[in-house]
Amino acid sequence: MSLQLPLIFIPGLFGSLGAEIIPHTGTWHFGPSHYTGVRFIKEMERHGYILNQNLFIMFYDWRQSASDLSRFVLSPLIHKAMKLNHTKKVNLICHGTGGLIARYYAQSGFYDYSVNQLLLVGTPNAGFAAPFSYLSGGVFPYPCIDEPDFISLNLNLFLQFLAPSQFPALSEFLPSKSYGDYLVYSRNQVTYSIPYDTMHFQNTFLDSLNNFAYLIPDRGIHTVLIGGRGFQTSDLLEIFPACSLNKWADGKVMGGLSTLEGDSCTPLKSVFALEGQQYLFNVDYGELLLQTANLLPSIL
Repeated sequence: MSLQLPLIFIPGLFGSLGAEIIPHTGTWHFGPSHYTGVRFIKEMERHGYILNQNLFIMFYDWRQSASDLSRFVLSPLIHKAMKLNHTKKVNLICHGTGGLIARYYAQSGFYDYSVNQLLLVGTPNAGFAAPFSYLSGGVFPYPCIDEPDFISLNLNLFLQFLAPSQFPALSEFLPSKSYGDYLVYSRNQVTYSIPYDTMHFQNTFLDSLNNFAYLIPDRGIHTVLIGGRGFQTSDLLEIFPACSLNKWADGKVMGGLSTLEGDSCTPLKSVFALEGQQYLFNVDYGELLLQTANLLPSIL
């Protein structure tokens, strides 16, 4: 592994926690992802990286938009890392939704060709279904979904403390057009889907990001996509068709359908919705990051 370029690690949704988000939770740490995050950093140190010298963690307030986080948190950290290491580029490794922040930076108008490699680990490049029920109806579909995933469980937990107005970024994680139709309902034993183009709740953030995804290779960034499979992952939502424009405009969630083509958080079709070098492991979302640590010597 070459240590010539500094490495910045961007945790996923809920992978950062501190008093800035929820009072009395202390200084920045990995929150619910503590075990995975700490093990990953230790693996990087075993490979020769030194924390806060050529290895940096971008803790952040995940309630904020990806555009603000990329401009006001990621960009300054990249320039700090380059200055300390006397380099003109960095490598980014991103877990889950942390990859969306990095993508926004790499595709933005203020990007300054400072990224060499972009490693996206379990990143929902086309979004995931978990936020829909809350955004559409204000509740999560428990106990409708038998095995809620890591993201759904933590959304349910944190939104007991946070009002929707305090979490403007939540809509950026919805399934996008490239995810495909994900709301289904049955009538007379026939299953129908709600076309994405007709939905009230659309992910305009990811739709735009994916429309301009060609900027990543055009700007010389090598992208690596790392996905997991073999674990029950929320895929489709079963709904009762809408009868109100004020609540459940696209249909009330009655249950969910899962797929094993995912890491327990993000379906593979979302991870691989972006062009890049692909790696696939039979592990869940947390273990996927640790598998990536073992893979890095052959990539960087």
